Amino acid sequence: MSAAPFPRYPSEHGYNGLRMTADEFLALGETQEDYELIDGVVFMSPSPFPDHNEIENQIGHQLARFAEGSGKVRIFPETDIRLTSGKVYRPDISAYLADRLKGKVRHLTTPPDLVVQILSPGTKSLDLITKRDDYERFGVGEYWVLDPEDATLRVWRRSGVHLLQAAVDGDRVPCAAIPGFALDLVPIRRMAAGE
Repeated sequence: MSAAPFPRYPSEHGYNGLRMTADEFLALGETQEDYELIDGVVFMSPSPFPDHNEIENQIGHQLARFAEGSGKVRIFPETDIRLTSGKVYRPDISAYLADRLKGKVRHLTTPPDLVVQILSPGTKSLDLITKRDDYERFGVGEYWVLDPEDATLRVWRRSGVHLLQAAVDGDRVPCAAIPGFALDLVPIRRMAAGE
């Protein structure tokens, strides 16, 4: 009688710091912790602060209202995206034009039209440099990074093979990758100010 094989990645030990491929990572399924796979190593993200969640919800709500009215967008909050065999990121929000992503989706492997990341104190360099570069190589249409401290929004838009930083002016920020959608920054600024 042979014993059952010991699983390669037993959940009782956690996954932070382990090396694995994107396929192995995605095979873990849903986990209680927020993990990403960065260059083949599992990285656990700290829990966000309440202001981070409120701002993420506000952006998601605005996108959802647009999607309901237009039927043109599919939105995935906190969902893994497989970029390469060694990279799986979980942005705060990923959005796709509906005609680019049809039917039931098991895993996101197609570059999103829009990725939104709310900055966390411990991951600013990762979000502003490493992830931006990786999203550029992966083919993301537009990358938004919002700082919850002061509601500063940085926008990078696709131009050929590059994501180029675009100016952000005024209270409404149009999304070039999702025509017709514009983010209203006024409620986000109020949240950042503690109003």
